[in-house]
Amino acid sequence: MTGLVYAAGRPWPQLLKSVLDQLGPAPAVADLGLVFLADPATEMADVMLDGLRERTGIRTWLGAASTSVFAAGRELAADGAIAALPLSLGGAGLLPFSGRLPTGAAASGGIVHLPDTADAPRAFAALAAGAACPLVGGQSASAFDHAQITITPSAGAATGVLFSGDVRVVTGVSHGCRALGPVHRVTGGTGSTVTALDDRPAIEVLGEAVGDLLVHEPQLLGRQILAAGIGPDEPAAAGLAGRAALYSVADADRRQGGIALAGLPPGAALPGRLAFFRRDPRLALQELTALARDLRQALAGRPPRVALLYSSVERGARFFGPGVDEAAVLAAALGPVPLLGMRSAAEVACGGITRYAAVLALIA
Repeated sequence: MTGLVYAAGRPWPQLLKSVLDQLGPAPAVADLGLVFLADPATEMADVMLDGLRERTGIRTWLGAASTSVFAAGRELAADGAIAALPLSLGGAGLLPFSGRLPTGAAASGGIVHLPDTADAPRAFAALAAGAACPLVGGQSASAFDHAQITITPSAGAATGVLFSGDVRVVTGVSHGCRALGPVHRVTGGTGSTVTALDDRPAIEVLGEAVGDLLVHEPQLLGRQILAAGIGPDEPAAAGLAGRAALYSVADADRRQGGIALAGLPPGAALPGRLAFFRRDPRLALQELTALARDLRQALAGRPPRVALLYSSVERGARFFGPGVDEAAVLAAALGPVPLLGMRSAAEVACGGITRYAAVLALIA
């Protein structure tokens, strides 16, 4: 078999054997292997790669690791998992990279996997500045080092591959959020706590946007409400795509009138403006289904070879509720296209890094 294969469970030697037994030698035209690992299998990433290379004959493998992976409409987590796909690109050029892009590369698109480190946004900004093509991908969410894979496992470097030649990469992003009112000026705050918006107690402004009942329920508040930092020159209605400054509202202090933002980098200043959004699981699934349809239409009849899904660790059962698998919904919308990917700490699309999102890429 040379299509998408996957397995889950322990111990890792049995996990690897299960995947290799499903694989056969790849056809001569296969030039790239895609692989995603779910912890704790990540700890043996080098052994996993050696086995995949020996079994398939494919030398160049691209992938990453996380807490869970997607394969064929399923999310695999808990005790470790592998999803792997030998990919034939019709002789298109492959330009793997680790840490920096190939110089002088003329590419039509690229996949990038970021390390789970504090300087990942800066690393991506350096890559994006030198890229003449769109990049799509995600940030690893693994508890282990060496969680990004381009030819070999890598720790602490942004890795990926650029495509040249007759390869199309179309991408889109969904947050599944509804805007709550206007953009507000941050007029008071300290650390990660906003004390005043528009010269009023921040909690009053938040209560008007989300309702007083939700303000009094910290757990629901943190799961449902996002605050987006809006730059001074950014339009208020630009949406969330490509926004890196997204924070959950961790707490609302009724006595002090402040709201605490989770996800603000240590030492970072509060944004000058904030807009509130409500996360909506039903809308998120609707947007994901529409995204699959729109990207297939963008290919104008050209069949996709693979679909890659990078979906936030803040989604899943905690967001959608028990019994709802967004990978299954997406697979049904895509039809007979190999689908794989991972839960991500951050998502890459639309020229930037964002969070709380699902990013879909079709490669044709």
